[in-house]
Amino acid sequence: MKKKLQSYFSLLGRSFLMAVAVMSFFVLLLSLGAVLKNPHFIEAAPFLGNTAIQFIANALSESGLVVIRFMPLVFAVSIAIGMSEKGTKELAAFSALVGYLFMITFSGLTMSAFNMTLPPTVAVGDNNLVSISQTLEMRKAMQTMILGVQTIDTGVLGGVIVGTVAAWATKRYKTKTLPMIFSFYQGKHFPPIATGFIFMLVGIAIPFVWPFIGGGIYNTAELVTGAGVVGSFLFGFIERILIPTGLHHVWYSLAHFTPVGGTVEICGEVFTGTKAITTGALGCGDYTGDLSDITRVWLGQGATPIKVFGVPGALLGIYLAAKNKNRAKVIAISAASASFFAGVTEPFEFLFMFLAPGLFVIHAALTGLSFAVLDLLNASYLGGNNIIELLFNGVFQGHKSTWIPVVLVGIAMFFIYLLTFKWYIEKFNVMTPGREPDEDTEEVLQAELEASKLIRSKVDKKEVALSLIKHLGGKDNIKEYTNCISRLRVFVHDPSLVDSEALRKVPDSLGMSQPSDEEFHIVFGMKVSEYRDAVDLQFEQ
Repeated sequence: MKKKLQSYFSLLGRSFLMAVAVMSFFVLLLSLGAVLKNPHFIEAAPFLGNTAIQFIANALSESGLVVIRFMPLVFAVSIAIGMSEKGTKELAAFSALVGYLFMITFSGLTMSAFNMTLPPTVAVGDNNLVSISQTLEMRKAMQTMILGVQTIDTGVLGGVIVGTVAAWATKRYKTKTLPMIFSFYQGKHFPPIATGFIFMLVGIAIPFVWPFIGGGIYNTAELVTGAGVVGSFLFGFIERILIPTGLHHVWYSLAHFTPVGGTVEICGEVFTGTKAITTGALGCGDYTGDLSDITRVWLGQGATPIKVFGVPGALLGIYLAAKNKNRAKVIAISAASASFFAGVTEPFEFLFMFLAPGLFVIHAALTGLSFAVLDLLNASYLGGNNIIELLFNGVFQGHKSTWIPVVLVGIAMFFIYLLTFKWYIEKFNVMTPGREPDEDTEEVLQAELEASKLIRSKVDKKEVALSLIKHLGGKDNIKEYTNCISRLRVFVHDPSLVDSEALRKVPDSLGMSQPSDEEFHIVFGMKVSEYRDAVDLQFEQ
């Protein structure tokens, strides 16, 4: 039962990634727009106030806000795709869209029927454009406007529920047969119908039950935000500890996309969750508020000193501790680049987490310490967790984002990681890359051969795909597979058919983990999508 729950939540965690990736890209465009709209920059460079430039700036800013405003729907579709089986993902996505529309529509219908609807603010602006916005009373009653419908604001949690149910309904009803008179609606036509009917009933119930659910969420938010510096430490520590299971995506999403991360009004619009709040602050040129209470559990704030500074320091320590530095150099540069430029740390962590679990716990504790120190310093950082976002959302935001403490903590973390990793590896003789014995024995030659596979820059991806499929027990044993930012994630029917040792030695991979009996993660770093495509080609033949 425990393994099944772990596997389920791991699947749920990776289903967030598509939404997060899309959001991250457009928020980067928003960041550029925010720089162009920044009054400090316009004052220093008046040409930025040009109408054409400001139109471009507004367009860039809106591109990020679009995803934020419709975040529940984005997550509903992302989760439906991520949690459904291969060959049914498009059907699950359409089912999620239908389910979400039914949920908000019938929630609004029920509110109207029972006189629960509160009047919104209606204003007529330039060119006779009418705007309908949320009032304070509506916010307190958890009512909002979505796609022109006044309904209950279920937030991202509502989207998560819709996406999960849509994936289940697709799996359950994709081969459903109906009486002949209804035969047109069976098969692939039935999951969207079933999902719509389910959320018709859910929508009717929501106005009565959601205020209690919302109250529970807000109580949780108060508990987390009231934990002070200890809570900040635990947030960062747990997020890293969950890396081997893939559940870290679920953990940080709690703060990023729900009231656990706070609720703030910025420039007349309400934003919920640290991701939306920091995006709103970036998008509002006139905003100068202090968000230190919000960003204390914002992944960008606590993780940036680790990913931009600490991880490269640790990899320098691994390089300095290596006996064969040429072998260690290629791996260290690749893993450092992934962390520094993309905020992806798995290639680094899989180098040592299974060889030295104690060192991995130290890494998690240092991450928690980064969160705690920045909380103590009242940092209010709006950036993401890589060098590009540090520049655009931190340095270039000037008055909005207190990026200097982030950099100072990062510099300290660079040296702490460097010294800690070098000392630990040498003290406990950890066999990180480049530390294999030099004796010229058959065993050592074989170890060198296998180690060399980790640094091959050019391999036959078709051969790697065939090798993966073989070691996973063949095509018939592979139930489902997908990839996240750095891992190929595979679910199998019969784990006994999997050759785990062979999987650990697949060419060009950085390691393998097994979060549950039926789930295997093969780490390829930033090239994982290439190997996913290679496996896809084998299944298409």
